[in-house]
Amino acid sequence: MLPVGVGLYYREACYARLTDRRIEGCADFPRPGREHWGDPMNLIRTTTCGAVASFLITPLTGFVAPSASAQMAALEEIVVTARKREESIQDVPLSITAFTGAELERGGYVDLEDISFRTAGMQFNNELAGTRPGRLFSNIRFRGVEGSEYSTLQTASLFVDGVFALQGAQTLALSDLERVEVIKGPQSAAFGRNSFAGAINYITRAPDMEEFSGRVKADIGEYDQHELDVSADIPIAPGMLALRVGGRYFNKGAMYRNEGGVGVGKQRSESMFATLFWQPTDNASVKLRYYRQDDSDGPAGVTFYQARLHDSCTGKTMPGLTTDGQPTTLEPKEFICGTIPGPGTIGTPNPSLSLNPSSFPAGFENFIRESFVESPSQVEGVPYIDHFGIEREITRISLVVDYEFANGMSLVATAATNENAAANLRDWDMTPDEAWYVSNPQAGEDESIDIRLSSAPDARLRWLGGFNYYTQEFLTSSNGGVFVVACGNLGAFGTPAQCANPARIPVGVDGGDFVDVQAFYGSVSYDITERFTVDLEARWQDDTRSDGIADFEINFQDFLPRISLRYRITEDMTAYVTVSRGILPGVINSNIINCDPTTFSAPFIDPRTGQPSTSSMCQQYVDALGADAVDVTPVQELDAYEIGVKSTWMDGRLVANVAAYWQEWGNAPFPTFVTVYRDDDGDGVPNTNPNFFPVSTPGSSEYSGVELEVDFLISEDWDVSFNWSFNDNEFTNFLIPLASAEYALGTRNVKGHRSSRFPKWSGSVSSTYGGTFQNGWDWSLRGDLTYMGETFPGLTNLATLESYSLLNLRFAVERNNLRLEAYLKNALDEDYWRTGQEYTDFSRVLSVGFNFNRLGLTLVPQDKPTFGLRAAIEF
Repeated sequence: MLPVGVGLYYREACYARLTDRRIEGCADFPRPGREHWGDPMNLIRTTTCGAVASFLITPLTGFVAPSASAQMAALEEIVVTARKREESIQDVPLSITAFTGAELERGGYVDLEDISFRTAGMQFNNELAGTRPGRLFSNIRFRGVEGSEYSTLQTASLFVDGVFALQGAQTLALSDLERVEVIKGPQSAAFGRNSFAGAINYITRAPDMEEFSGRVKADIGEYDQHELDVSADIPIAPGMLALRVGGRYFNKGAMYRNEGGVGVGKQRSESMFATLFWQPTDNASVKLRYYRQDDSDGPAGVTFYQARLHDSCTGKTMPGLTTDGQPTTLEPKEFICGTIPGPGTIGTPNPSLSLNPSSFPAGFENFIRESFVESPSQVEGVPYIDHFGIEREITRISLVVDYEFANGMSLVATAATNENAAANLRDWDMTPDEAWYVSNPQAGEDESIDIRLSSAPDARLRWLGGFNYYTQEFLTSSNGGVFVVACGNLGAFGTPAQCANPARIPVGVDGGDFVDVQAFYGSVSYDITERFTVDLEARWQDDTRSDGIADFEINFQDFLPRISLRYRITEDMTAYVTVSRGILPGVINSNIINCDPTTFSAPFIDPRTGQPSTSSMCQQYVDALGADAVDVTPVQELDAYEIGVKSTWMDGRLVANVAAYWQEWGNAPFPTFVTVYRDDDGDGVPNTNPNFFPVSTPGSSEYSGVELEVDFLISEDWDVSFNWSFNDNEFTNFLIPLASAEYALGTRNVKGHRSSRFPKWSGSVSSTYGGTFQNGWDWSLRGDLTYMGETFPGLTNLATLESYSLLNLRFAVERNNLRLEAYLKNALDEDYWRTGQEYTDFSRVLSVGFNFNRLGLTLVPQDKPTFGLRAAIEF
């Protein structure tokens, strides 16, 4: 399928055909506006393809074959700290996927999305983690459990050295990591509340204590993709004190362009770190780490599908439930029923956004600049932004003190502080209409202290006890930011819908999480026999929260348990059963708490009924949400049951782990927004245009599934990794509060529907084969194939994103301290949408004006096939 339209360029993927001893297609990629051979990347790609082809057809006498009598190696044993102590991953009664730093490097992993592709039961997208495009929110999904966008109460979170990372998960670099641990299921007992459905822990490297060493990695690829990563280990007092420093520059250029010719999807991150490691004695160490990162992204590489213009639902019927739960026949309308057409299909959009302020009519050229750039943010501490996209600043400081007593007991104390501030300016409606432009400033900072004492690891009875204190301040203007710019000219029928009367709608800080948590946690493990072990873990926490806006405060006291039973069937096979409960506080609905109860003196047109109304702001929430219009949603509970088997075969060459789970989520707060009219000047007359305020409403759901992960060292030169996931889930009780979704579906009741954007089937396979040339250079060829099954982009379950497969290829040679690599991402030229999300259509309808009861789709295109070269040298 060929993408068409302005700025969408198709090129064929490089692939090998040995019929005439050459690779066909490798020289057929002229880029628009350039001579074929005048493009340096085209020349490099063609030359490299020729080299690969020569390699594929060269007789194997050019290689040194492995000796038939050589002793087979085993897979590397991975030690994890998922339960706050060092354990072999095969001994932990939890479903864990772990990646070593070397594996991250060999696989070319760049970010958290790459990790999600290789992890059964996890889903994450950099461009559209939640409902709002760009690298702004960090919604991580485990086993189908939805994430939170408007609150820092994440159902799954990222930790760095065990310290919670406040937003920005998709941008943190993977370059300075010793290991990544992805832990599925509730981890509240070990990590706290923000690991309700799972946790990801980045473990950073410690410096080399004995010798000076360093590393430089450079990466250059098509579409202005380049990366430079440097690091050095500097012994100050060999064996006692050492420093590790490094920095990274990452740039991803635009693969698509909007209708104004502006590139979209640009990303840039600059980071640096310094780690000071002091080991005064063999049993004591101190690790001080500083990390700083700045992100600067352009407009997100997404598009909006105006489903009302390509309606395939009207005239169809389907069984469903009324709002009060009675069976009925639904008649969906003005939306997509079935598979969403792919890019290039007639009637579907190409990635195009109206993001060029110069397109405003004369007299309004500087309107956006005056409204956003030159107006101070009402959220203090956010970076300056003068373009569409994101500016983010991240600072992380942590101190870890570790002491081991003579009897084997150990004491670990951690103190950390983090700051994360982001400014976001974007096209709210994501259509060519000059309708809505918004900003989403957010700023947060936190501090934490953790102290734990643990017993000797080899005792029959093992225990751990600890105390954790966490405080956080997070503020955002999440409903559209400091200002919402709406165009007053609705356009007459048959005339362009231009922005003739732009208006500012000022919005202050409308959401936040101020948190103060004290927690005591502990665990006990007892070997009842040599084969049978019981593990008891628990956390008690006192959680005080406020929204940081009004004088509103609420306290939660919760007990979070987990119990595991392990049985060692053989020395190489362990079965386990784990029962756990994750708990999250209810979400504070700041906008409902702070609403104005005053009835208007003049009517507005209620978007839910189409009739005139004088309802106050508070009453509008009740009209939209009914009994769910609450100040704070009820406490969330996730009860989880997991059974699994971990096994090692063939003298350590084959590792196979399988897990089955069942989870029930009660009082799940679904984030959405309500269209509300308010009175800014206090004259009793509602504003001409409404606001869209975020709220959360509760529901319940169930999840079950099976996950399989296999690593197989076929020979010393050939390895294969495979993961497969099956997930079944449904809402057992939930009413959609979104008016546009209700209009499209014909009901608010989505009982029996699947959660959005999580496939029933998914998996991946990675394989590396290598050898040695006669000249002493080692070589390797790696392929990574990912399968993503069908998903629903929203809770209506009307539209479907079809399945797709991605193939990445890498060929590398290395010798001594030098590694050279060529890669091709998306080698199959998969062009179906990467992901999508139901979203209200905020564009204008000619002769009608705004109609916020229409539903559309935010869609993310695949990255185009990308060829690149990478070099790394160690010294």
